[in-house]
Amino acid sequence: MSLRYALLGLLAKKSSTGYELHQQFKEKLVYFWNVHHTQIYRELNKMEKDELVTSETIQQETHPDKKIYTLTPGGTKDLIHWLMQSSIPSAHIKDEFLVRVAGFPLISADEAIRLLEQVKRREQRHYDMTRKWREAHFPKEGPPPYELIGEYMTSEYGLIYSRSYIEWCDWAISVMETIRAKG
Repeated sequence: MSLRYALLGLLAKKSSTGYELHQQFKEKLVYFWNVHHTQIYRELNKMEKDELVTSETIQQETHPDKKIYTLTPGGTKDLIHWLMQSSIPSAHIKDEFLVRVAGFPLISADEAIRLLEQVKRREQRHYDMTRKWREAHFPKEGPPPYELIGEYMTSEYGLIYSRSYIEWCDWAISVMETIRAKG
């Protein structure tokens, strides 16, 4: 997936500034897409040149001017084409912590356990934050209105992902404790 389609998808729901789009990434897409704000602005500029979005500059007296980006009909068409393409590549895991885990033989079991506990706390915070967000946005049981189904499904993925990562951390800590006990 490219950043372009993530941005088009967000803009299909609501015209937004680059800052608002970055906030939405941190709030709604944290489990499956990570982006730096400079990447967002760079891609928005490309998308504007490609006539997938337009922008309107809003002048503000007490703050810097802001640009509000809006999806064009061409942007909608491009997004739908991407959504419906038959080839969906397999998911790729890119987790820096797992690279660190591969290096555990270079550190003590105690140090490895400390790192695992740190990551487990991080995932617990993500889980709690996502659960709180989901409860605020989807307070009723059962599926939401169709226009919100993407956020509903991806937030559930985020909860499942965090629970799984927490369970994996517990398992890995147990393995490291067994290794430490054997001395």
